[in-house]
Amino acid sequence: MLKLADLASRSDFTVGPLHVSPSRRLVEGPSGSAPVEPIVMKVFLLLIDAGGSVVTRDELFESAWGGAFVGDDSLNRAIARVRKIASETAPGLFEIETIPRTGYRLTGAIIHELNAPTPAQSESEKTLVVSRRALVGGVAAAAALAGVGGLFWIGRARTDSRFDVLMESGKDALRVDRPSSKYFEQAVAIEPRNAQAWGLLAYSRSNGVLTATALTDQSAQAADQAARKALELDPNEPNALLALALVQGDLQDWYSREESYRRILAIDPNSSNTMRFLGTLLHGVGRCRDSLAVVERAIAIDPLVPDHWIRKGGRLWVLGLVADADRVIDRAMQLWPTHPTVRLMRLMTYMFTERTRAALAMIEEEKAHPIFVSEAAAPVWRASLAALETRTAPAIAAAVKANVDGSEGSPQIAALAILVLSALREVDAAFEVANGFLLDRGAVIVRPRPDPKLPRINNPGWRNTFGLFTPPTRAMRLDSRFKPLAEGLGLAEYWRKRGIGPDAFLFSN
Repeated sequence: MLKLADLASRSDFTVGPLHVSPSRRLVEGPSGSAPVEPIVMKVFLLLIDAGGSVVTRDELFESAWGGAFVGDDSLNRAIARVRKIASETAPGLFEIETIPRTGYRLTGAIIHELNAPTPAQSESEKTLVVSRRALVGGVAAAAALAGVGGLFWIGRARTDSRFDVLMESGKDALRVDRPSSKYFEQAVAIEPRNAQAWGLLAYSRSNGVLTATALTDQSAQAADQAARKALELDPNEPNALLALALVQGDLQDWYSREESYRRILAIDPNSSNTMRFLGTLLHGVGRCRDSLAVVERAIAIDPLVPDHWIRKGGRLWVLGLVADADRVIDRAMQLWPTHPTVRLMRLMTYMFTERTRAALAMIEEEKAHPIFVSEAAAPVWRASLAALETRTAPAIAAAVKANVDGSEGSPQIAALAILVLSALREVDAAFEVANGFLLDRGAVIVRPRPDPKLPRINNPGWRNTFGLFTPPTRAMRLDSRFKPLAEGLGLAEYWRKRGIGPDAFLFSN
């Protein structure tokens, strides 16, 4: 099985115009570069090493996933991503041929490059080249001859391999916001003394505090238990410390939360999970420039997390760099075309940069390409887009009614309504919804009716404030009522304690 350590230790190489860097998980060609997930790089290397021969599905599952049961969808996604590498880096250089019910092989001009003799390679070196199948067969034969001792060694190796696969699969799932706890639960069962596995289990159970997943009392307790187990093994395990900060922290105590995140980064400066939450917090208190710097650092450390790219695109939009934001979001759309939150950021930037028709087209594609727009919310989005495009009195009146009425039963609509109503200069209605949604005050109190098809976004942690520091809410920020809203949310206290206020440009005329 190929492990992450194998990727890290394998040297960069070129195949014709293609430069492949397994350690950096990057493929570069004349048409561009493609960051590649670890599992996809493994599949790509296996196909390259086969030199045009067929690699069976069983061989791919065994070598890339260590024989762990991950289902055909995982392999199909990896193959689809390998196919995209060609179109993104060197169109026409290679293709992936599917051999029905058998496996896959590389085809195209790349095969000539792979099979061409290397000028510097001596005859003696050529004799040392062993085919992949011969190597696999040799290992199997050696195991058969090894007797009981050999079986013991193989049992240990397979256990270690499965642990590595589970850890990698869990990390990959975390990157793209898919359920990941099951991987780490199995990992700690295999290696119960591994602090990182316990820490990632704790984090996977707790990261719903500030994301779209609800955190129940039961899951909070489970996260707390896993975190404490990790910290018994390693008092500085960063994911466990982050999990405790999310589970135990006061969501309205912005100052203490920032201090917690920064303490973790002092221990592990490369904790991109912690950067994710620190960047969100800094935007939520109006420090958008500082938030962008954190996000850019996170991307440099782990470029395969869609949330980092979403946040970077959003920060650039807030800073008025719309063209730059478009490039970042378009890149994220290329890498993760069906990721709902990536599509949501694309939708939001279209909506509030005078591209309402493009936004409406995305709404109409919701069933084919989900964006977290519920059936109940779709009419509100349509009414809002119509008002933003036409700016006529009837359209604005219809949008106000749809947003205010819809907010009373949906946090999702309430979050949208604050931006839409402020963008339409319906500031009274915007503050009504904001006070009801964020502070549970006033006439518009949000009482959610959870839709099982959508993420649970009605937990207190999701009631973040970064929407208050975006271009659409400029009219609210310039209104005298913004100050008491900031006081109620604990933002003003944070600014006083930190001695740093929100970015000045957010409040300029």
